[in-house]
Amino acid sequence: MRGTRTFLVRRLTALLVVTAAAVTALFAAYYGVSRNTTAVSDRSTPAILQVAAAIDALHAADARARLSLDGPTTDVEGLGEDYRNELSTANQSLAQAVKSTTGGKAARQSLLTIAGLVSSYSDIIEQAYVNRGNEDLRDAYLGYATTMLVRDHDGILARLDTVQDGQRQVLRAQTSFGWLLTFAWWVLVPALFLALGTLLWLTQRYLRHRFRRLVNPWLAAASVLLIAVIPLGLFTAQTQQRLGEAGSILHHTNIGSSGGETADKVAETMRGTHWRAGAVGWIPLGGAVLAALILIGLQPRIDEYRFQPR
Repeated sequence: MRGTRTFLVRRLTALLVVTAAAVTALFAAYYGVSRNTTAVSDRSTPAILQVAAAIDALHAADARARLSLDGPTTDVEGLGEDYRNELSTANQSLAQAVKSTTGGKAARQSLLTIAGLVSSYSDIIEQAYVNRGNEDLRDAYLGYATTMLVRDHDGILARLDTVQDGQRQVLRAQTSFGWLLTFAWWVLVPALFLALGTLLWLTQRYLRHRFRRLVNPWLAAASVLLIAVIPLGLFTAQTQQRLGEAGSILHHTNIGSSGGETADKVAETMRGTHWRAGAVGWIPLGGAVLAALILIGLQPRIDEYRFQPR
């Protein structure tokens, strides 16, 4: 009698410990993927698109300025509406990029510096226009402005490329599975749930032999509940696939000039991932139900041996 009680107590403890470990591993593995859906949609996408838009607008503004200064209608039209629109787009994109950047404090400070440089670039272009009658002076101002824009390492566009590289590095971390998640989903979670299922089966067999009952319904329900790990695994695979597709879209080279279209593509790609991400909240609840089923299934058998003869 005493041996039966001791065995049941140890088996209950083992089941609860393995349940806690399995549910914790599943929660961490599922959250590790699902949390990135919001990060990619709400943070990385707008941040990358704003910087890309600023880069394209500055390229276009410089080209428009050159056309305006070399055109026959410069005296009448000035630098032109097209140039000013492109420059305005660049400034607006930079202002939004400062707010949305995923590159951290260093990227934010770099974007503020770039905004100041763009203002200086605009002033120099204005000086080129003011001195349009002096071809040598006009070309000197224009050349200096272009150099400020395209200079390697510390030019405006080079600085923007550096910020963008940092943001895309964050995006790669958000959209890649990584070795830790690979280990969790392919080794840790399957091993723990297999161990838990095996323990439940062995416990059922022991109870059937010891108490002459065909099945313990509570432990049977706990065994069935373990199947829930399969749809969660499928949800994770689907979410990871969508993250990879979104990452590929945001690595295209022409996204700056088609920001709205690109944002729509990312939104369409990520459609359906948010409700899958919400399933993470059901994992602790499922774990609590699983532990309760095990406890209810074994505790009455343990209580039968509570009082031992002296």
